[in-house]
Amino acid sequence: MAENAAAGGREIAPGVAKERRRRRRGRGFSLHVNILTAFTVLLVATIAILVSLAYYKNSRSVLNLAQRLADRAGASGINRTLSLLDPVGADVEATAALAALNVHEARDGALWPYLIAILKTTPQFQSIYLAFQKDGLFLQAFPIPPGTKVFGAYHRAPPPGARYALRVVRQGKTRADYSDVWTYITAEGKVVGTETSNWIHFDPRVRPWYKEAVEKRGLIWSGLLVFTSNKEPGIATAYPIIGPHGKIIGAAAASIATIELSHFLSHLDLGPHGVAMVVDEKDRLVAFPDPSQMVRRHGLHLSLVKAASLKNPAIRAAFAAYRAHPQRLERVVAQGHSYMATFIPFPKTFARPWKLVAVVRENDFVGPLKKNNRELVLLGIGLTLLGMILVTFLARWITKPITLLLVEIRKIQDFDLANPIALNAWITEVNQLIDALNMMKRALRTFGMFVPRDLVRDLVASGRPIELGGQDRTLTVMFTDIAGFTGISERMEAGELMVHVSRHLAAISRCIGEEFGTVDKYIGDAVMAFWGAPVWREDHALRGCVAALKARHAQAEINREWAAAGLPTMFVRIGLHTAPVIVGNVGSEARMSYTVIGDGVNVASRLEGVNKVYGTQICVSEAVVEAAGDAVLVRPLDRVAVKGRKTGELVYELVALRRGPPELLATPDQLEHCTKTAAAFAAYGERRWDEAVSLYGAVAERWPDDPVPPIFIARCQTYIADPPPADWSGVYEMKVK
Repeated sequence: MAENAAAGGREIAPGVAKERRRRRRGRGFSLHVNILTAFTVLLVATIAILVSLAYYKNSRSVLNLAQRLADRAGASGINRTLSLLDPVGADVEATAALAALNVHEARDGALWPYLIAILKTTPQFQSIYLAFQKDGLFLQAFPIPPGTKVFGAYHRAPPPGARYALRVVRQGKTRADYSDVWTYITAEGKVVGTETSNWIHFDPRVRPWYKEAVEKRGLIWSGLLVFTSNKEPGIATAYPIIGPHGKIIGAAAASIATIELSHFLSHLDLGPHGVAMVVDEKDRLVAFPDPSQMVRRHGLHLSLVKAASLKNPAIRAAFAAYRAHPQRLERVVAQGHSYMATFIPFPKTFARPWKLVAVVRENDFVGPLKKNNRELVLLGIGLTLLGMILVTFLARWITKPITLLLVEIRKIQDFDLANPIALNAWITEVNQLIDALNMMKRALRTFGMFVPRDLVRDLVASGRPIELGGQDRTLTVMFTDIAGFTGISERMEAGELMVHVSRHLAAISRCIGEEFGTVDKYIGDAVMAFWGAPVWREDHALRGCVAALKARHAQAEINREWAAAGLPTMFVRIGLHTAPVIVGNVGSEARMSYTVIGDGVNVASRLEGVNKVYGTQICVSEAVVEAAGDAVLVRPLDRVAVKGRKTGELVYELVALRRGPPELLATPDQLEHCTKTAAAFAAYGERRWDEAVSLYGAVAERWPDDPVPPIFIARCQTYIADPPPADWSGVYEMKVK
């Protein structure tokens, strides 16, 4: 059958057919020639194995080196932290001892010079202070770094030249006696300003650091906190002031900013993408290369930032892995890159359970190996260059027609069937495949003339067989017809008439296709189409309306051309209805049609005929108007019961669009026409016959060519003379085929 089809249906002798097949197969080489490509695979596989082995070995060595580097960085960070904190503890103990020697003088400020000397020599101090048990007296000394913009009780700019602030808080017996005095001095000790605050009541004796130092009677370290004076994170250390007989007199304490440790971490060499940090037992940042990320503001409230909440995806992944399975070394992947994270706890002798965490990108250390590997690959390629040239050309020679053929297959999937596949390969099997695909394109192109293209495209893409059956779906159905076609046919020759009608049907079909409609069938000079299948579209009703208006406009353009040539013109009538129908393949296994059936189809056909009665061109049902929405401009015609239905159907004339293509937009005259017709029809429906006659009369006077007003004026006058029964529903029975 294949040979007969190729010969246009003529019988071909078996010997001739066999010889033709043999010649076609002989045009190219057998596919077994492709076995040559195995040499390429073997060669590439050998090089890949050697390179991968070398890469693996070198990578392990470098990663071990990176791990040791991270460990050394962690140990260095821990030692740096301890070196920052150990002198602080010693200074606080010494301050407590001095205060215990002469409590009276210490309370009077005799230790101010000593405290300022400590601040000068120890930059990590945020402040150092004394608190006394008897009356809550609190003495605190602050350094004021150059460039400080806000400071003090009221968070204002410090006085010019101020390098230190001395704070004295006295409790008093009542709140009115409470005082909080800040004194600003220069580096030489000259007073340059004071301020007093009593809006926050501060009692050091209720602070955790004070209570813990008094309770333990030894040096303590607080947890991580945010200093309100400069919004920086830090910790506090305290030591009790013990008088004679072991009596607790108060406590000496200091606040230490961790920014110095952050500066140290920022200079660690962990590669361009590596980062080190110190976190506390709650994974909050104690030190981080970018100190601005360590504190978060929520209105007036300040909070410490957890490492896992940073924007760095590698840090988040590292802490997530550590929480799931705590290990000293974690390997994670973030944004396509591998990272190694080291978690090193501080010594148990340290006061707080902190950890130093270093996160490095493996590629930063393995990257140099890639250059070596590339050189290794080039060496392997150089050794096998002669063989590779032959194999490369051979592979390209084999795959090129297949690649081009794949492009053509994709065109078929997209239903691009315009041109045959113009390829010629040297492989027999590929040529046979090209012949088969060209035959399939011809069959599909022919098939697409009888079946909706969307349906054929869907079948080609899905690979499903064509089967009988349908499904329930709400669609918009259109019927068109030519008014007075019999008269036109009598005035034209058969050949001319066929060309004339085909021009009309092509224009209607084009308008339907532009709005993604499906042409179901041509019934003589009529067209049946629908929207919403085989491809579902939510706006099927609106697209049907737009297609109808486009068809009216297109036919008007053609009529002007025909009239100029002295040819008969055509007046197309259109009916649209939206309703649940059954859509699918009907017929037999030998011959079937993709169509819609159901009562909604009959109504759409009847609506096309309603145009004859009212002299209109496009009639649509109420269901279409509701589904299309306010994008269309319609006017009510009548509530009619078309032939075959007992219930009334509110019918509208589709006039124009409220938004869309300029040539289809409503004019002010059309808007006024529709508004006045709607008012007249409302009076008619409410049995206000005299008012309806008056309103329809105004419409007829304003638009004398409108055939609708005379119909309703005559009907209303009949009802005035012979009123309808009380149960009159306004339905007009119409015998429209």
